[in-house]
Amino acid sequence: MTTAPLPDDDSRLLEQACAWLAKRESGEFSAADRQGLAAWREAGPAQEQAWQRAQAVWQGLGQLRGRPIPGAEPSLQERGRLPATDAAATVSVAPTCPPLRNRRRRLRWAPAIAACVLLALTLAAFYPPLAWQADYLTGKAEQRRVVLADGSRLILNADSALAIRFDKLQRRVELLRGEAFFEVAKDAQRPFLAATDAGEVRAIGTAFGVRRTGAQTQVELVEGRVEIRIGDRHNPLAAGQTAAIAGGQISVRPGRPENMAVWRDGYLQFDGVPLAEAVERINAYRPGKVLLLNSAWADKRISGLFRLDALDQAVAGFGSAVPGLKIVSLTRYLVVLR
Repeated sequence: MTTAPLPDDDSRLLEQACAWLAKRESGEFSAADRQGLAAWREAGPAQEQAWQRAQAVWQGLGQLRGRPIPGAEPSLQERGRLPATDAAATVSVAPTCPPLRNRRRRLRWAPAIAACVLLALTLAAFYPPLAWQADYLTGKAEQRRVVLADGSRLILNADSALAIRFDKLQRRVELLRGEAFFEVAKDAQRPFLAATDAGEVRAIGTAFGVRRTGAQTQVELVEGRVEIRIGDRHNPLAAGQTAAIAGGQISVRPGRPENMAVWRDGYLQFDGVPLAEAVERINAYRPGKVLLLNSAWADKRISGLFRLDALDQAVAGFGSAVPGLKIVSLTRYLVVLR
């Protein structure tokens, strides 16, 4: 028996459920947090289903809670057992460390963090990864250049997956996750189709980028012409234009080719995108995980141009861009926004 991959929306809801679990078990779950969790669960049956699934896995991991996890800060008792050389090194940086009460507060998150990591691993066992469907796949901070059988070239961005479906009538690629940039070889007899769940882009010889974010697909046309198709609807796109496809609708606006797909040159650009989307895109490149726990900030708009090898600065800048947002670094690999 085979199991279908977990849809993108369900994966996102499970991640949110995991984040709520981590916060609830941290010892810092206020009355406002309880109300926020209740509102999230009541937002729809999918949210409640995700919560119940996360709860079931959490209960099954009871015997593992409280054990140390890699990457977590050592306890104060463990610090006392460090060799003299390590202890001296610790003392030398003490003036720049957070106050003791803050560090103790962070340590209380460790069991919840461990459970969330195990939750993700358990879910992956029940829902096969996109690697089972994809012909090309990239991990975090990885980009891949590919020459297809027809001579077309593509660059697959970080944390992305692509399936190739070429036949005698058409050249079809399916972007399963993430982002890709295409330089299409001309073939008037076989159109080139780049498809997602939201729609498809038809081209013959052109250069364009496609990014899949949840239920939305974004298209950036650098040169040539393409046609966006949703069912029976056809919408042409000219060089320098961008389009957003979502909910059966196509929204076209002007852009600047030199600012398109800048990730190919080692940059990540936000042009008034919601904070939740900015966090998701940063997670494709940055080691570890940035979690947005406070949904009140999700739609706050973020703009800026950041180097892919310096994304910690981008995360730190969220505090200035969103007044009131708190940034908590629990470990080197886990940052919480709340």
